[in-house]
Amino acid sequence: MFSIVTDVNNALGECPLWCEKTRRVFWTDLEGSELLAFEEQSGIVKRWSLPERAGSFALTGKADVLLIGLASQLAFYDLNTEVLTPVASSPGMTGTRIGDGRCDRSGNFVFSSMLDGDYVQKCGQFHRLNAATLETETLALPAVVIPNSICFSPDGGTMYYSDSMQGQIFCCDYPSLDNQRIFVKVEGGGAPDGSCIDAQGYLWNAEWGGSRVVRYTDTGNVDRVIQSPSVQTTCPVLAGPSYETLYCTSAKVGLDKPTDSDGMLIKAEEMFSAGLPEVRFAGPLNN
Repeated sequence: MFSIVTDVNNALGECPLWCEKTRRVFWTDLEGSELLAFEEQSGIVKRWSLPERAGSFALTGKADVLLIGLASQLAFYDLNTEVLTPVASSPGMTGTRIGDGRCDRSGNFVFSSMLDGDYVQKCGQFHRLNAATLETETLALPAVVIPNSICFSPDGGTMYYSDSMQGQIFCCDYPSLDNQRIFVKVEGGGAPDGSCIDAQGYLWNAEWGGSRVVRYTDTGNVDRVIQSPSVQTTCPVLAGPSYETLYCTSAKVGLDKPTDSDGMLIKAEEMFSAGLPEVRFAGPLNN
């Protein structure tokens, strides 16, 4: 089971990442256009207002600078000065915004775009920001409605991704993108939202509308189910000094009667197998 860590009251909490340098869990409130950080030692939550909604971000070699995926662009964001340095415009089609994203094991930023406010058309795509050149390319993966679950096996040879509307998590060989296949079909009433990978290569997935986080083996079998008081869990992260504390973001947007936990940062009441350090964006910092 989970308990509430802090009363942040997010509309749509997303993309939690653990920074071992600052001992903070960072995440975004997408609909609130905010970046947040929970300091594990002090329990303090810090918030930064952003000029646009942020669907995802990555840590960089500098603890005080993030690569952030705003609705219309990728940019470096200095946490101290709150200055944005543009990197690239969103490569998505007109009317889309940047969504889920994560660095691959080589430090390139793999991210998605999706049609804003339309949950029917398959206009969602997956892209990659090359860390060496800062150029973007669209990956040759099938279009989806709501792209999510971007993460990579410990050896970097498998990429995972999902379409929440199809209720499926997919995977492929990486970086070749060969052998595209269904990893798992989500059973029950929830839809696959954000995911992370642990040190054993197992995938942890938060289910939107499913009130749970599910751990899958690398062969797609259900290994563990953790029930959540939040109806809309959005993305898990294994954090803390030993990467054994499971945090999860959640959302209250769209709920007529949200629970006290929806929109909060929640934490599992037990320790789990260790996660992995988050890969930092390997590109230069233009600041």
